[in-house]
Amino acid sequence: MTDYQEVFVKNLKMFRKNRNLTQAVFAELCDVSNGTIGNIECLVTKPSFDLILKMAEVLEVSPADFFNVIDNQSMKTIPDLEASLHLAISEVFSNIRKLNT
Repeated sequence: MTDYQEVFVKNLKMFRKNRNLTQAVFAELCDVSNGTIGNIECLVTKPSFDLILKMAEVLEVSPADFFNVIDNQSMKTIPDLEASLHLAISEVFSNIRKLNT
């Protein structure tokens, strides 16, 4: 059986780190104390439903994303995705230039 609290915390940390947010900055954006975020991430306390919604809003994810079992090995960080997108766009423009010559 899946331990959804552990899945939640794992995903929360991943989303927070992908946005390059420290616990302190994230806590400020969520209008809670740094200790609150630390306690949630250490599995000491559980967030309220309202806090889950606020955290999702701050991290620009769906609240449901916190509970999805994700293979973190296959997840790319935001900078990795931006680099991949830049490379793909460069290839498209290169192919367009070849067609125009």
